[in-house]
Amino acid sequence: MDHRAVTTAGGLAQRFSRFHELVTFWAQATPDAMALVEHDRHLSFFALDMVVDRVAAALRDAGVRPRDRILIVAENSISAIVLVTAANRLGACASVLNARMTQDEIRTIADFAQPRLMAFPTVDPALSKAAANLGAEFGAQPLIDLDGFGTILTCPICDTDPNPSQGAAVNELGLIMFTSGTTGTPKGVMLTNATLLTQAEAQVINRELSHNDAIFLVSPIAHSIGLSSNVLAAYAAGARLYVTPKFNVGDLVHLVADGAVTMLVAVPQLYTRMLDYIDVQNVDMSRARLRVGASGGASLDPGLKARVKDVMGVTISNGYGATEFVPITRVPIGAEVASNVVGLPAPGVEIRIIGEDGQDMPQGQSGEIWARGPFCMTGYFRAPEETAKVLDADGWLATGDLGEIGPDGMLAIVGRKKEIIIRSGFNVYPADVEAALSAHPSVAEVAVIGRSIPGNEEVIAFVTPRPGQTIDPLALQDFTRQSLTPYKVPSQIIAIETMPIGPTGKIQKAKLKDRV
Repeated sequence: MDHRAVTTAGGLAQRFSRFHELVTFWAQATPDAMALVEHDRHLSFFALDMVVDRVAAALRDAGVRPRDRILIVAENSISAIVLVTAANRLGACASVLNARMTQDEIRTIADFAQPRLMAFPTVDPALSKAAANLGAEFGAQPLIDLDGFGTILTCPICDTDPNPSQGAAVNELGLIMFTSGTTGTPKGVMLTNATLLTQAEAQVINRELSHNDAIFLVSPIAHSIGLSSNVLAAYAAGARLYVTPKFNVGDLVHLVADGAVTMLVAVPQLYTRMLDYIDVQNVDMSRARLRVGASGGASLDPGLKARVKDVMGVTISNGYGATEFVPITRVPIGAEVASNVVGLPAPGVEIRIIGEDGQDMPQGQSGEIWARGPFCMTGYFRAPEETAKVLDADGWLATGDLGEIGPDGMLAIVGRKKEIIIRSGFNVYPADVEAALSAHPSVAEVAVIGRSIPGNEEVIAFVTPRPGQTIDPLALQDFTRQSLTPYKVPSQIIAIETMPIGPTGKIQKAKLKDRV
C-alpha cells in the first residue's frame, strides 16, 4: 500500500473530516507499521490510535468540548503529537506553542486566545524539562500518564466560549497557529480541518511519499513546517516519523547514514551543520537512503546543494510558503535552479506579482507576491482588521515577500518589503548579497541587514566560518565585488562564531541588528 491508497478516489478533505482519521485509516490498513519513534520508544499505528482514544477521553472527562480551544505548550515529542491528535479527535481546536518560549510570552498568547484548557505534554526528564517546568509555573497538574512517553499536565478548565460552528466538521477550525511576543497583540493563523488535510495531501503528492518512507522531524510542531509538512504528511502517507525533544545533529546524521531516514525538511543552515559533522567525524554515508531533501525559509545556495548531493546522494529541492499559506510553490524534485528560485505553484495555487501601484507586474519584473489556493488560512483569530490587510475578498493573500516570475514560470524570491536596504537611492535585496557571500569556500552561514547612517543606509553582513577556516573580512569584501554591483557590496563584514537561531531554525536578524 502506498500514498495512492489514501490520496486517490477524491481528495483527503472529501474523504475525511479531520486529520486524526488518517491515524485510524492506517491503524486498520497497516496496524503493525511504526508511526512514531522517539529514541528507543515507538508506537505502531494501531497503538497510536489506541492512545489517542485514551487521551481524547481524558480531555472529554476534564470538560473539553467540540470547538473548544486547547493551548498546548510542548517540545517535539510523542506525547505532544498524541495530544494534538487527541484534541482533533475530540473536535477541539489546538494551538501549539514552543516550550522554549518564556512564561510571559505564553501568558500573553493565553490571555488573548482564552483557551478552554492549557496543557503541557512532558517528556523524559533526562532529555528535557522545558515543558514540565513551564507546567509547574502555570500550576498544571497530571491529567494522564502515557506509559513511558511522559505525562500530560493540564491547568483547570476555564469558562470560555467555543469557536463558532461552521456546520460540517471538515470546515471547523482544527488549528490556530500563534506568533509569539510579549508586546502587542499576537496573530493567530486560523486553519480549518479541510485546509490541514489538503496541506498534508499536497506534501504526499509533491514528495511522492509512501508508507515505506521515514521522516525525521526537525522543525518544532509549533510551526507549520513541523506540523503540516512533517507530522500530517506522515499521517497522510502512513510513514514513520522520528521525533526528538532534544535535537542533536549527530543523531540525525547517523540515522541518515544507517539508511533509517528517507525524508528531511529543514532550513539550509541545518544541511550545513550536517555536512560539517560528516566531515569532522568522517561518517560513512554509503548506506544512506535519503530520497527527499527539502528546504525552505532561506535562499538555497548552489554550492550547498552540490555538496549535499555529493555527500548524501540527494538533490535538495527548495520551496516557498508561510504560516498563512503552505505550500505556495515547490521546486520539482531533482531540478537545478538558482539559489533564490522556489519553484512552480503547487497544484491549485495561483500567483500574482503586484507592483506598488496595485497592478500586476509583467514577467521578469519584481513586486509583492500574492497567492490564492486551497492551502490558505481563513484569517487571523479575532483580528478582522489585520486579516483585511493581507487577505482580500477574492481569497488573495498578500505575502509581504517580493518576487518575480521567470520565463520558465518559476517564482524567484528577491526579498521582503521590510528587509529592503535603500542605499544611495538603490534597492538592495539581502538575498542577493547573501548568495554572493555564500559562494566563498570559507563561509558557512550569512545574514545581511541594513544599518542606518545620516542620509543613507549601509549594507552589513554577518558571516560564520566553516570548520577549520578563518575569514578575512576585507578579502571577502573584495570577493563580493566580482559578482555584485558596487552599491550592493557590504560596507562592513562581521565574522562571528555562531548565528542566533530561532525555534524554526531561521537566523534571527533582529538580534543581529542589536549588534550594529
